[in-house]
Parts: sequence; structure tokens; C-alpha cells
Amino acid sequence: MSRWNAMLVLALAGYSLAAPACADSLATPELMDPSCRGHEQNRSTYLRELELVVNGGQMELVDELIAPEYVNHSGPPGSPQGPEAIRSYLKLLKGAFPDRKVKNEMLLCAGDYVIVRSTVTGMSTGPYFGRAPTGRTFSVTGTDIYLIRDGRFRGRWGNEDALGMMTQLGYMPAESR
Repeated sequence: MSRWNAMLVLALAGYSLAAPACADSLATPELMDPSCRGHEQNRSTYLRELELVVNGGQMELVDELIAPEYVNHSGPPGSPQGPEAIRSYLKLLKGAFPDRKVKNEMLLCAGDYVIVRSTVTGMSTGPYFGRAPTGRTFSVTGTDIYLIRDGRFRGRWGNEDALGMMTQLGYMPAESR
């Protein structure tokens, strides 16, 4: 079993089958999952980036939280890496969905990894990859794995329900019957 698989098994083994009653956040440290004990710095780094940068728009924190060698392993080919990956991604999303928010549903820690299950919501009020805004809202789930060392993001592997989002926004053609 690889080191990564062993860490994930250990993290999941200590996790109860029921999701926490509330999402883990900087404001509710008492809701920290037991898997994050001993990994508080990684948990805090993730939550600062989510709450202050992704949801809060404090882009001045990007260089502090994102390492120059950061790689988004789930980004499209040729997309920027390092801190610019976050800046360009959030600029695109905030332009299309200014009210876009990410809410934690589950947060686990395994060594240098933070594993997150989240819900992403927003309304289409700006162009998105050349598509006109629709005024529709979306709510989809996502799962991400972040590599965090020494208080900085080093990598991301993740996905969101892009098909569900595009369907909810009206960008997918209606199914013919």
C-alpha cells in the first residue's frame, strides 16, 4: 500500500460515518474533525484560503498561501500554475458568478493532505467561457485533495460536478424526447 493510500485509510478510519452537524470553519474550531488533530496548521491554511481568498476575495493573501511551485493537477492543459493559477481561476469565476461560494461539508486531514467535500453555489451574471450569462443559479458538490506543507498550498487534485453546473445554468442542450 502506498504512503498516500495508508494515510487516507488512517484518516478515514478515524472519521465517523455521519458528517459533522456544521461545516468546519475558522469560526468553529470545536468542529474540527479528529483526523485534523496534529495537522492544525494545514487545516488552518486551507480554511484561511477558502474563507478569506476564495469566498472573501482577499487576493492579497494569495502569495502568502500559495507556493511558487503550486500545481493544479486538475486544471486544463496549459493553465497557469503557482499563485497565478489561483488568481486567474478566481478572476474567471468571480466574473461569471460574483456571488459564488464554497461551503465545507466534510474536511479530513492525512499528513500533508487536506481532503474536502464541499458544495459550490452561485448565479450566472457574467460571461463564462464565451457563454452569455443566464441569470440561473447552480448548486453542485465537489471533492478536492490539497497538498499543504509549511503553511502553503503545494498541489491540488479535485473535481466539481461541472456537468450538473452547466445543466443547471442552461448551457447544456435539452434532452430530446
